[in-house]
Amino acid sequence: MSTTGNGSRTGRLDGKVAVISGATGGMGRAACRIFLEEGATVIGVDLSAKAGQALADELDVGKRFAFEVADVSSNSAVVDLAARVKERFGGIDVLYNNAGTCVGKHVLETTEEEWDGIHDVTLKGTFLMTKAFAPLMAGRKGSIVNVSSTGGLVALPNMSAYCAAKGGVLLLTKAMAADLAPDIRVNAICPGAIDTPMLTSLFREFPGQPEAEVRQAFADGHLQKRIGEADEVVRLSAFLASDEASFITGAGVSVDGGFTTT
Repeated sequence: MSTTGNGSRTGRLDGKVAVISGATGGMGRAACRIFLEEGATVIGVDLSAKAGQALADELDVGKRFAFEVADVSSNSAVVDLAARVKERFGGIDVLYNNAGTCVGKHVLETTEEEWDGIHDVTLKGTFLMTKAFAPLMAGRKGSIVNVSSTGGLVALPNMSAYCAAKGGVLLLTKAMAADLAPDIRVNAICPGAIDTPMLTSLFREFPGQPEAEVRQAFADGHLQKRIGEADEVVRLSAFLASDEASFITGAGVSVDGGFTTT
């Protein structure tokens, strides 16, 4: 099936099995929906069974969607998750490392617990999920897409822990691409400010600034003078996950409305 226009189905993921972490968040929900629209069977992964059931009800696609509860920062939980997926599906074609967390604080005010929490989920979780699931791609020409950020490319004020973790994801992507070549491609996307519940929570955390002012400042930092939508990020991810991107690996692709251009 060919491309028929912006937002339309291409079938580029027909027959593929995809694992998506952080599935019940703003970007994760969009990823589950769009990957399903593109023909994939999707295993969504997150912490809450209740949120997972709500997502399954929302998607309403029956046997082409499964939800698994797992903490991606725990090696034992991830190993058990991979075993369950292997037993049910045999193998996978796509791993979308989307799980992440964020705290908006000055470096001197960031606690050790906050630092560890961000790195455990965002950076270590990407490593653990890849280590557990890459073997399930054997013989399938798999694709891994990691979610980094513009904060992994340039420094953002009051975001030191986040920037360090997302910068790590970007370099980890390149290192994994080298280690897993030629059979598995590994790429990263670097979104700018995207309208998700996590971003809204971040706006509310900025010290001494009203949420609306922080939101407007973020929007003004993009050449397109707006905040992006989750679908605008995930459609690129679906392309990178597909065979259409067969000669792209080790890349970090910005989806940031021009934020890092200037």
